[in-house]
Amino acid sequence: MTLFKTLSLCAAALMVSAVSVAKELPPAGGKPSNFVVPETRQVSLDNGLKVTFIPYGTTPKATVRLVTHTGNIDDGGKIWLSDLSFEMLRQGTANQSAQALATSVASMGGQIDTSVGLDSSWLGTDVLSEFADDAVAVIADMVLNANFDESDLARIKVDRQRELDVAKSRPSSKATEAFYHKIYGNHPYGQLYPTQESLASITAEETAAFVATNLVPNRSHLYVSGVFDEAAVLAAVKSAFGEWQAGAEPQRKTVLAQAGPSVTVIDRPDAPQSTLRLGLATFGPGHKDAMTMNVMNTLLGGAFSSRITSNIREDKGYTYSPRSSVMDRVGTGFWYQGADVTAEATAASLSEIVKEINLLANEHPSEKELTGVKNYMAGIFVLRNSSRGAIISQLAFTELHGLDASYLQTYVDKIYATTPAEVSNVVKQYLDVSKMHLVVVGDEADVKAQLATLDGLFAL
Repeated sequence: MTLFKTLSLCAAALMVSAVSVAKELPPAGGKPSNFVVPETRQVSLDNGLKVTFIPYGTTPKATVRLVTHTGNIDDGGKIWLSDLSFEMLRQGTANQSAQALATSVASMGGQIDTSVGLDSSWLGTDVLSEFADDAVAVIADMVLNANFDESDLARIKVDRQRELDVAKSRPSSKATEAFYHKIYGNHPYGQLYPTQESLASITAEETAAFVATNLVPNRSHLYVSGVFDEAAVLAAVKSAFGEWQAGAEPQRKTVLAQAGPSVTVIDRPDAPQSTLRLGLATFGPGHKDAMTMNVMNTLLGGAFSSRITSNIREDKGYTYSPRSSVMDRVGTGFWYQGADVTAEATAASLSEIVKEINLLANEHPSEKELTGVKNYMAGIFVLRNSSRGAIISQLAFTELHGLDASYLQTYVDKIYATTPAEVSNVVKQYLDVSKMHLVVVGDEADVKAQLATLDGLFAL
């Protein structure tokens, strides 16, 4: 074979290979679809308990979750009282021990889970479909017949005291606690951790009183999501919860966010890093600019590819994992940027964060950059909500914040409707650096010396 023929055959083979590779490439991604909330049906018992049925999926599983509008907001000065109270619900009832309770639910293919938040808490389980009605009965037994034994509480408090010691030793926890307190003061939103003495003083009687007062049907919503026999589950709900006595409506504490500026330095002698929290109070998810704020946050510092992350992590190497967040509270909320930066780059990091905030306020992002952010947010939203438990969480979120029923259905559309001008305007209107709270955990002398170089930006 001649050299020409050999080269020709090689070229042809390469062309065929290239075509094959081209054919094997995945198609270009398109705009994510809107999140579609499954069709639901809601009933209410005479005692005020709401029940929502959510047929979803084909996997023979059902998630049963009792959500109640209570949590740390109702601690009444004894921080973590709500956490201990919900943990006590797992310690057995008048009808079965904790071990028997766990074994019973395990035989249904699940386990008992609890979660305590600031304004909303829940207990529930994820079981095989044929046991959905039995799971309802178990949850009712836990709520109505819990033991509240002092010995169980003593064991729980030992674990919680250990957790508290660990949390209090972490710079990130210290920074977050101080930052929350700067924004919300002595309101429960501003109280993150108890003292060891306060935690130790909580009694089983107090946990029982907390449950009796706050875990009541007229403040609760039972969700059943997945594959289940609706008639059988409804019959179980009426039988298990029908005699549950209604209680008082919650007395919500007025939220008065504290305006900045403020600078707090918490000494950590010879610390190799400075832990930063920078931000201010904004508004809750029902606000007209809430979606724009979320889009802006993702672009500015809320994603791995965000501007602040690219600047102080990728370009400067000041930090490994900076991140900004929009935090929702009932009737309020806040934005903050957090980071653990190398000690010598404390001032430089703050300077770059401020630079990125001001740049976004004064120059609209490009359509290309904003489209990438929108695609990321929309895709994450749809994927994050594609499970039985996630759908319950979203429905409970909208109820807690008094959001319109269309909130979830139009979420993706609202993301894509956000314009570059709106993104810049929301920064200009709400992220005024001169009104922000700054908390720094680090070597106090070094931190203060560096802050002094910022031309009064964060004056002590």
